[in-house]
Amino acid sequence: MQGGTLFPTMIFVICILGVALIAYARQSQEQVSALDTAKQNYYTAFGIYKCDDFVGSLPAVQDVGADAATLKAGAYIESAGVIRWEPQVLSGERRANLQTIFDLYGIEVTNDSIKFPQTINNGETISETDTKCGDKDASVQVSVWDSKISSSKISIADLGKVRLTGNGMAITLAFVPKDVEVPQPASTSDLELLTLNS
Repeated sequence: MQGGTLFPTMIFVICILGVALIAYARQSQEQVSALDTAKQNYYTAFGIYKCDDFVGSLPAVQDVGADAATLKAGAYIESAGVIRWEPQVLSGERRANLQTIFDLYGIEVTNDSIKFPQTINNGETISETDTKCGDKDASVQVSVWDSKISSSKISIADLGKVRLTGNGMAITLAFVPKDVEVPQPASTSDLELLTLNS
């Protein structure tokens, strides 16, 4: 007879092993400094799709006609259809959302209309009440892919509040009939190299 010492001994051994595993995990964890986090950049592909094709003429640089004093830090036009954003800045200011990208391009978006600046799509205004795709009614929506290979999530309301959540996202602002599948922006292919280096 063991005198009832087996159970307490097993509990003691399990506790020692648990403490050892926790210590090992803490020591083998990658060290990330605040400086590394402060320098982090994310890249997002962005495009505007009207009826059956992408709208061209997205600026390749920050010059979208905006006054320099009104531009806010934390998000920049990297190239045509590619946005570079700093998650620590945008999250800290609660601006890690699609409205930041709309502001960069000077686009005014509501749940039922898109108003372009003169530099994009010749300043056209697209509205669900006034604009059709051929003879079909169309609506404004946003399709978001978390990565090049993920499936899309579609938003039809509060489009400016769609969150920017990670590196390598693809976003298409679209005006399409209900039966049209919205594609990823062409600039999505440019993200692979950028996201590897960020």
